[in-house]
Amino acid sequence: MSPETAVRVIDALDEGLSEINRIRVHLYGGEPFINLPAIEAMVKRAGDKKPGRIGFVVTTNGTILSDAVIDLLEAGKFDIVLSIDGPAEVHDACRKRVDGSPTHRDVMRFLETVRSRTSCYVTGAAVIRSGWRLLYASEYLRTLPIDNVKAQAVRLAAGTPYALTEEDMKLYQQDLEAIGRQVIKELEAEKVPMDRRFAGRVMKLLIKGEGLMRYCDAGKSNLGITPSGVVKACLLVDEEDAVLGHVNDDVEVWKQAGLKWQERPLRKKCTSCSYLQLCGGGCPAVVPVCGDEECKIVHKECDVANVIYEHFSDKQENLLGLVGIV
Repeated sequence: MSPETAVRVIDALDEGLSEINRIRVHLYGGEPFINLPAIEAMVKRAGDKKPGRIGFVVTTNGTILSDAVIDLLEAGKFDIVLSIDGPAEVHDACRKRVDGSPTHRDVMRFLETVRSRTSCYVTGAAVIRSGWRLLYASEYLRTLPIDNVKAQAVRLAAGTPYALTEEDMKLYQQDLEAIGRQVIKELEAEKVPMDRRFAGRVMKLLIKGEGLMRYCDAGKSNLGITPSGVVKACLLVDEEDAVLGHVNDDVEVWKQAGLKWQERPLRKKCTSCSYLQLCGGGCPAVVPVCGDEECKIVHKECDVANVIYEHFSDKQENLLGLVGIV
């Protein structure tokens, strides 16, 4: 992405999403920090907007560390999602440089520098692949100086390399239950849980709304923008109708196209599913790839959310810890 397009992205979002109080621009890729000029242009342009109007998130592999990167993170008050799959022997098995050298040590150095030189909020993000358990990854991340734990199964079709096997899936679901029990303990102690994967579904139960109409607001308030400035309902969805327009278009062009994309019909099996109210039909990017395997994970997360909600039926105010209120 050119710096000029980066500036236009900030302007287009500011103009087009006037009904939204705070916009979060999440940079990922590829590795975002290979393109500092574009990020610098975004942060500078955001500084011209109403204070607090535009915030930044970056998903990074933590292998690019320089004074310029650290200064930019602090200037933009970034939330950082840092890829850390586990201890060195786990992380380095997959996350290597082009020359085959390991990166875990680099990631730890990145984390240490961020902690000592910025005020950024840091989420440790692990990808759970075959042979590596969710609970182990979660426990490891909790030993690090991070604010939030995000550990999730790799999204791949069953039977492909790294995809969870049937036995892996059983363990993954057991580990979701264990993490749910850990969340309950943290909420009982009036702490903000480090793992907030159940927050959205528990809040939906708490407010007794009509349920999720969609898994996410892709196309409506969640948008994807390619390096060339093409606006999509979601960057991860390949369907032609997911292309909504371009940041140089009149904002109403891609806004209206996004609303139309939101109206697409749910999968037939979803409309009669008992989990629909808490699931919303699943991720439109992941479900076509993972199918029933993704449903197993989401349904278990819904079950655990219900357990958490019911546990605090007599003290529902404790549930607010899931959204950072204690």
